[in-house]
Amino acid sequence: MDEILATLAAAGISAYGSSVTALDAYFGRKPAPLRFYLALCSLQDLARAFEGLEYPGLPYADAALGPGRGAGEGACFRCADSLAEAEAAAFAPLDLLAEGRPGYFQDPKDAYPKLRERRLEPRPAPAELQYFEAAALLGRYDYELGPAALPAPPRDFRARAQRDLLSLVLTGPRPEAALGLLLETGFVAAYWPELAALSGLGQSKEYHPEGDAWAHTMETFRHRKLPSLTLSLALLLHDAGKPAAESAEGRRFDRHAEIGRALAERFLRRLGFAPALVEDVSFLVRYHMLPAALPRLPANRLEGLIDDARFPLLLELYKCDELSTFRGPDGYYEACAAYRAHLRDSRNPWGAAEGKRLARLWLEDSPRGPAPARGAASRGAARRVGARHG
Repeated sequence: MDEILATLAAAGISAYGSSVTALDAYFGRKPAPLRFYLALCSLQDLARAFEGLEYPGLPYADAALGPGRGAGEGACFRCADSLAEAEAAAFAPLDLLAEGRPGYFQDPKDAYPKLRERRLEPRPAPAELQYFEAAALLGRYDYELGPAALPAPPRDFRARAQRDLLSLVLTGPRPEAALGLLLETGFVAAYWPELAALSGLGQSKEYHPEGDAWAHTMETFRHRKLPSLTLSLALLLHDAGKPAAESAEGRRFDRHAEIGRALAERFLRRLGFAPALVEDVSFLVRYHMLPAALPRLPANRLEGLIDDARFPLLLELYKCDELSTFRGPDGYYEACAAYRAHLRDSRNPWGAAEGKRLARLWLEDSPRGPAPARGAASRGAARRVGARHG
């Protein structure tokens, strides 16, 4: 039993995993970063069970908890007096409920017949709920839904709902399916114009035969090893600076990484993502092109960057970016080799650039006399000193 259900049980409240939390359990998927629960109690009872409960007034959440509390990025609650009186979802598969015991489910709204049908049909529901649930289903599971099945984008899709939607979609195995639906319906243009600007933005066919900047961005998701939220947000935004970039000195999108960093920060803050997450994603966007030059850059140009704890994730971003073009993995392998060499040298101070300088000074001051000023003999002596002190 997860921590949220255990807390509710201790308070004498019957509760179930609902929405995508139930479907993740049913399909054996890794749980989404945002969890959903149906609690058979009043909001007052729920407030007594949890401190810091929020009341966002969203169509999918009567109450919510922030990150932590045993529920990843947070938890959303619906309250009802009984299973029979619980509100139905906009899409039948999301009516399934998961008990605290693995493999046990409740089906009060007859969701089972629809679970294995690939084509989704929405029920009458607020447009905000239809968009939220449709995107979650397409991004996380093997469902299909045409854009004509949804109404026009709602006029008011709150920032918190946008953040929750992105968290669910991007950590699923098919974010490109959900984002494609949102683009076709006009939702992306209405709420995420920074991303809509990528659609139709031409790129050099020599480097990007996969298509425009939107198609390239969607392709990057296919090459993730793990769909972490930080990496996935960075993939979504890594080229967002291209529409505002200008050509300079033969570069089609000059300084697009710097532009993209500022844009990513504004975008993520507008949606209410945690400051630490915003900082990590903006770092990845700003330096997403750095690994390509890693084998050729001098050590002093990398100081403070290559030793950053986020650098391995930056390499993963670079891999997804490269594999989404015609270039293949060679640049990624070279960058990884350079990174491993740096890690090896950083553990051996005599092998790094500063260590070699200190070795030369040590030889010049040694009782045996100064080392030769230049040439192979000098380099050989430095290597021998490094070997003795490694």
